[in-house]
Amino acid sequence: MAKTAGRRKIELKLIENERERAVTLSKRHDGLFKKACELATLCGAQIAIILFTISGKPLAVGSPTVANVLDKFLNLDRGENNFIRAATNSLRKAKLRELNQEFNEFNEKFATERKHGQTLEEDLKVSLGGKTYEDCKSNIGIDMLLQIKCRLEQLRKDLQHGCYAESGSSSFEEDYEMDLSKIEGPRDYLKL
Repeated sequence: MAKTAGRRKIELKLIENERERAVTLSKRHDGLFKKACELATLCGAQIAIILFTISGKPLAVGSPTVANVLDKFLNLDRGENNFIRAATNSLRKAKLRELNQEFNEFNEKFATERKHGQTLEEDLKVSLGGKTYEDCKSNIGIDMLLQIKCRLEQLRKDLQHGCYAESGSSSFEEDYEMDLSKIEGPRDYLKL
């Protein structure tokens, strides 16, 4: 019986001889495919190996199939983008619902405050004898303002001395009728 060379370490470099290269590929691709199928079976992995011979002939093996693995690989980026897009859209919709709810609550508060303001304006108009605040404000002359100022100063003095007593006068003009000659201020305002 002849002795064989057995297993020996082969230096990994491109085989120069084209015929030897083709023989090595034909012997080794079966082992590569076998190991890939074993790995897929043991680990439950999806594997695809595609190679082309020196002459351009394609060889492939896949578990479950090469087409399934390639489809999954090619759609991987799209799938992740779809997931990210779906998650982003979900977050946007949630934020939009929250903002819409806040907007509706604000509108309700605004409508309530507007009604409250209209009620206050009506009450003020009634208390002013049917006139609006703007009408009353524009009708107050400088004489009236100076009289109010004097009356307020007198009231402050009275309160400081503790001698304030409510008067029983019947109208605003009667309460605040004063001698304007005692008021210090620009002389042209005091001309009567």
